[in-house]
Amino acid sequence: MTCDEFKAKVFEAGIIGAGGAGFPTHIKLSTGMDYLIINGAECEPLSYTDYEIMNQYSEEIATIIRDMLKILGLKKAVWGIKSKHQELIEKLNTITLLDDDIEIHPLENIYPAGDEITLIYKCTGIIIPKGQLPSSKKVLELNVETLYNIYQCIYYNNPVIEKFITLSGVVEEPKVIKASIGTPFKELIKEVTLTVPEYDILLGGPMMGSFVSPDFKITKTTKAIILLPKNTVLAMKKNVLGIESVKRAMSSCSQCRMCTDLCPRNRLGHEVEPHKLMNAFANGILQNSNMLQTALGCCGCNTCSYYACHHDLNPAELMMMVKKELIKQGVKAPPMADPKINENLSVEVPSERLLYKLGIKTYDRHASFKEQIISVSRVYIPIAAHIGKKSVPIVNIGDFVKQKQLIAVGNYEAISANIHSSIDGIVKKITETEIIIEGR
Repeated sequence: MTCDEFKAKVFEAGIIGAGGAGFPTHIKLSTGMDYLIINGAECEPLSYTDYEIMNQYSEEIATIIRDMLKILGLKKAVWGIKSKHQELIEKLNTITLLDDDIEIHPLENIYPAGDEITLIYKCTGIIIPKGQLPSSKKVLELNVETLYNIYQCIYYNNPVIEKFITLSGVVEEPKVIKASIGTPFKELIKEVTLTVPEYDILLGGPMMGSFVSPDFKITKTTKAIILLPKNTVLAMKKNVLGIESVKRAMSSCSQCRMCTDLCPRNRLGHEVEPHKLMNAFANGILQNSNMLQTALGCCGCNTCSYYACHHDLNPAELMMMVKKELIKQGVKAPPMADPKINENLSVEVPSERLLYKLGIKTYDRHASFKEQIISVSRVYIPIAAHIGKKSVPIVNIGDFVKQKQLIAVGNYEAISANIHSSIDGIVKKITETEIIIEGR
């Protein structure tokens, strides 16, 4: 198989990044790269999705890694995984024992070890400059679930119609389950026994996730659904938004620099300095301020807001708010020379301490794996759940569709992805954001 044929198969299967923004994977694939970095770090606390995927499907992932090394002409694959998973590391080392070009790389149990730029540095020593893609340094980075989806596509012609998800929090037994794309959260919650009568639903991890309603649906990027008691410290932190954050910054920010000193991107020489932006907000000097451009390097990890700030302010929210506005206006990060690690910023955030600070350590329990897919009678399949251009529906209301059937097409030349039906059924409704299918 050539690289172009491989890319075409990946596009046809609708494969996007299995977490984060959901970047269409075929766009990343090309020859001329040196490294394939496999992201098994799973740095968000309370999630065990990637761990179980690596544990259950390690042979399949190793197989597709070997294929990609040959097809794309890569020199080396480095598989990043937390050192606390020693038994799994030994298993992966055994599987790849004869593969000189595959390295299993243990990572410290720090946050955010799974951040793309941080992970690449930890695995290779290469620092990707601010505003540039990993490909600029001949690096390709993919999540382990994305690799598993590529394996399913290449060996079985399976498109992405299912998702592995951690269900944890106030439940008797945390689980990693498999669900059809488009399944409402309220259907999945029926699969666990709750220990409290009322709860909040956290989509994703405690650091970068957000609280949502039970009507939210599974997308190709959903990694975890964490059920937490009402009125947690975490909920209070996430609910302080907008103008309230600005007012609190104006009244409380002491310019202690802790937010900047613990910023993982600043440690890599990206000059991401949230304390300067906080100072601009606090003193009303935003207009024409070059302090605003520091926000362009923010990765939204929330270390500054949920761990560093002793005043419980929210620098990350202000950073991301400014970043979105600058991007909307077409402002880009200025070109920079190859950054160098900031040796003065050697302190990193231990994941264990983070759990205690957020008051959620009690919910950090290993999740059991349930391979059988959750059956539902209706799915709400999103057509814009990936970054870039949304897909175009090619079915009509009343059409009977089969599981795995293409129902919305992406643009191969653009940042876009195909969408497939996750169940057999009748198309009941098509909106600007989703295709609703009633099961048959």
